[in-house]
Amino acid sequence: MKGKRDGMRAEESMGAEEILRKHGLSADGLQQSKSGFTNALFLTEDAVVKIFTEPGGAGFQKESWFYGNIAPSYAPKLLGAGEDYLVLERIKGEGLFRAWRHMTDAKREDTVRCIAEINRELNRTALPEGMPLFDPCRNWGKKLLGRMETALGKLRLNQGIPEELGRRAAEFIRANAGLLQEEALFLVNPDLHFDNLIVAEDGKLFMIDFEMLEAAPVDYAVHVWKRMEIHPFNYANEEDEPLTLPEDYRFLMTLVRKYAPELFAYPKSDVRIAMYSLVYELELLCDFPKAVNPVERIGKYLEGVCG
Repeated sequence: MKGKRDGMRAEESMGAEEILRKHGLSADGLQQSKSGFTNALFLTEDAVVKIFTEPGGAGFQKESWFYGNIAPSYAPKLLGAGEDYLVLERIKGEGLFRAWRHMTDAKREDTVRCIAEINRELNRTALPEGMPLFDPCRNWGKKLLGRMETALGKLRLNQGIPEELGRRAAEFIRANAGLLQEEALFLVNPDLHFDNLIVAEDGKLFMIDFEMLEAAPVDYAVHVWKRMEIHPFNYANEEDEPLTLPEDYRFLMTLVRKYAPELFAYPKSDVRIAMYSLVYELELLCDFPKAVNPVERIGKYLEGVCG
């Protein structure tokens, strides 16, 4: 479901070496990263080479813009770029999924506080002008609703969702469509799960992977954490997945509410977050019809807001 690549071709490895040398960087110790889901990632001691499978795609354009123009303190430095790749500073440390397992409750709470601060700084970043991918959409809520209805209609027609669950989801969407009225839009990362956060050796937290940035209401970021509270292993890389347990994330949303209260300031906040979550799960089911976890999560979302 995460779209992990099974392996890199030899020419991709050679390409990474050439990219590093082109930018005056050493290719010594070059190795493939197991954390790459869709794109090819290669690591040296000091650099990360990210080769995109869709060079002109939205993800590449967004990430290229972000690293090339924003360069915040919470992100790796851009060392080089080309038509289908980025070369980034390698942050020495460990992914948050791995670090989280060994943290005390107090350290986990402080980590969520840091995530909230990073997310807040991201939201304050001005949206780029003249870049269609980020143009504020006057019909943002309507388009989200349309995506939901389209996916659910397809699933019900093809029996891709249990009949009763599909009926409940349809009723919930109809009853709450008005909550997606237009709101002020900000730069939001709806993919801010723990595999996209690194704890550096000095304890500083870094965010990586900006391919899914979009102009959206600030609370649109919350649904990824809600999903992690239920099934955090869905986002862990293949090495960490077996050891990533829901019990370690049972207080995640409580901490997010504590340190990012602005994300829950909308009327019927829980219902809005459930609507965002439904978009994700319904579209995921369309792409992976036999998946069980999205069905389970949809049930939990509806139970949480419908009693």
